[in-house]
Amino acid sequence: MELVIYCDGAYSSSREQGGWSFVVLKDNEKIYSNFNGKKNTTNNRMEIQAVIEACYWLKKENYTEVTIFTDSMYVIGTMTKNWKRNKNHDLWKELEDAKSGLNITWTHIKGHSGNKYNELCDTLAVSASKGII
Repeated sequence: MELVIYCDGAYSSSREQGGWSFVVLKDNEKIYSNFNGKKNTTNNRMEIQAVIEACYWLKKENYTEVTIFTDSMYVIGTMTKNWKRNKNHDLWKELEDAKSGLNITWTHIKGHSGNKYNELCDTLAVSASKGII
């Protein structure tokens, strides 16, 4: 059984709000997705929030092993290359707590490159960023 999660974040400057989303695949079949929006945020914060929400879902469903795909080099670099955390300290701390006990393989995927689930995540996150909050 292989569990994979795609995560994405978006930001709408005209509405000053963002959106996050994640899509869960089990054995290459979509089994769950979730998304939501937030006011007064940034795209980077939404990229982190998407991963946090995915980790919470994993724990709620009692999964411990996952491959997370994201098109955010900000997230990938911070999680795998020890990039310095100059901003968003609250969310980085929340992510550290949320991913505790999980075995995550972090994988970068090029955004807008035709990957079905990355595109779905983008659509959901953009939709959430444009919703009424």
